[in-house]
Amino acid sequence: MSEFEGNTNQDRLKKRFSKPEGEISRRELLKMALPFGKVELDSTQCTGCSLCAFDCPTEAIAAVTGEAGDYQLVFWPARCVACGRCVVACPEQCLRLERVLDLDKLYSRPAVLFEGEIVRCQECGEVVGSRAMIDRLRGRLLASGNLPTAQLELCPACKVRAQCGQG
Repeated sequence: MSEFEGNTNQDRLKKRFSKPEGEISRRELLKMALPFGKVELDSTQCTGCSLCAFDCPTEAIAAVTGEAGDYQLVFWPARCVACGRCVVACPEQCLRLERVLDLDKLYSRPAVLFEGEIVRCQECGEVVGSRAMIDRLRGRLLASGNLPTAQLELCPACKVRAQCGQG
């Protein structure tokens, strides 16, 4: 008998997702079947790197830039299928995902998870990253005591030119 054979769908799911110490509760079973996700972000830890947005297959999390150099990570609850890829992609581990069934969120506006400033290259004006990310890197480099931070606000091409003495 295969692991998916059984009397009912619930029996098959219980067998497939059972804990070693026994059966799962109905509440846990329902949470596994819920179709939507609710994402929460700890903005004190987020650097605005937007890897969560790049890895989201449904574009439930998106990076939005404004004309004035501002930057936001926004979350559309109706698009989220609770796959968890955003949580795995986050290097700062500041995202939390919960499976929910909140039908009111289907027609709600996107929620702003993070707001920040975009840093542009001091030489050519290309986007380098978010201010929060640059500041976090600067702090880590200064704490190590032996690495320069002057080139953090340069794009990769301008960094190479500066290191080769062409800038």
